[in-house]
Amino acid sequence: MKIVHAICPSCSVGCGIDLIVENGKVVGTYPYKRHPINEGKNCLDGKNCYKIINHEERLKKPLIKKNGGFVEVSWNEALELIANKLKNHDSKDIGFIASGKCTNEDNYALKKFAEALGVENIGHCICNSPKVSLDKEIASIDDIENAEVILIFGDVFEWNALIGRKVIKAKDKGAEVITVDRVEKEITKLNSDEFIKVNDFAEFLSNPNDEIVKKLSEKNSIIIFNALTKEEECDLAYKLAEKTNSRILPIAKHCNTVGATMVGVPALNKDEVINLIKSVKCLYIMGENPALIDNEALKNVEFLVVQDIIMSETAKLADVVLPSACWAEKGGTFINTERKTQKINKAVNPPEDALEDWRIIKNLAEKMEINLGFNSIEDIQKNL
Repeated sequence: MKIVHAICPSCSVGCGIDLIVENGKVVGTYPYKRHPINEGKNCLDGKNCYKIINHEERLKKPLIKKNGGFVEVSWNEALELIANKLKNHDSKDIGFIASGKCTNEDNYALKKFAEALGVENIGHCICNSPKVSLDKEIASIDDIENAEVILIFGDVFEWNALIGRKVIKAKDKGAEVITVDRVEKEITKLNSDEFIKVNDFAEFLSNPNDEIVKKLSEKNSIIIFNALTKEEECDLAYKLAEKTNSRILPIAKHCNTVGATMVGVPALNKDEVINLIKSVKCLYIMGENPALIDNEALKNVEFLVVQDIIMSETAKLADVVLPSACWAEKGGTFINTERKTQKINKAVNPPEDALEDWRIIKNLAEKMEINLGFNSIEDIQKNL
């Protein structure tokens, strides 16, 4: 048995976990006791995050759809088909979708490949994440524990439990917790001194309660949100923070949503992702599942490539499916919601013919006689 330090992929908080490896297989997790964010604690998602590694739907071989069904093919055949399709499409008709579930190195590789092809239709889906400009200053996770007033938009107790833990620690020190949400949830209300149910976040933020403004202004305060997903809502939250001299911490959805944006892949909300899909004929998706948003739009794409770890709803619609290594099967980095870069370590080998995302992209580029300027993950990291 061996223990490998890793970063939990379940959300953007970036908790440390230890993967338990036996006979070349990850069989469980321990909380990483010395990790500064979760301090030896993991939520239920963190404890179970290893199960995706051995998922029954794991992709292990490249697949090409023939006569309505998938057949296993060699990497050479799959990449040859994709290369020919890309060569036969104008750059304006090609699109790439990256992912906040993939590493910085993977997303950088896809961005470089798109640039080499002259493709501007590229982005990653931030899903239900706050759309916040990177030039905006944010608080740290540690700032939560020392706050005297905490205003929360959404439910961090359910979706980001280790953020919720920091809120509880602050409350134990005497902090007042005020939560604003569109849906009443018992766990949120139980941990809040005041719960405000609203129908529209923007409407509330445009004319906030005078008493709340006073509390935020008079004490060491922080505004936390994972439910403000529209730019208008986020901008109004920042205006409230500026008005009350509060710090602010937006909580992204995926483990590397922030990282994908920071390496230069445009952050797209759901509507923008669907618009990208509808605007292209040839689409390459890495690590995302937009069929959950709009599978009809994907059905209208002439040629669809999906690179992922499992046979997702989107992969089932693809013309070519490429098997990639998951987070526990490769090295690289994630950037968490407080913009802290953290290293992930390879614990086990990927199944059968699956490869790291960045390596698949490099191999495809070479098939098209394109030099992306890197030969290893270390080469990529020099440019990050």
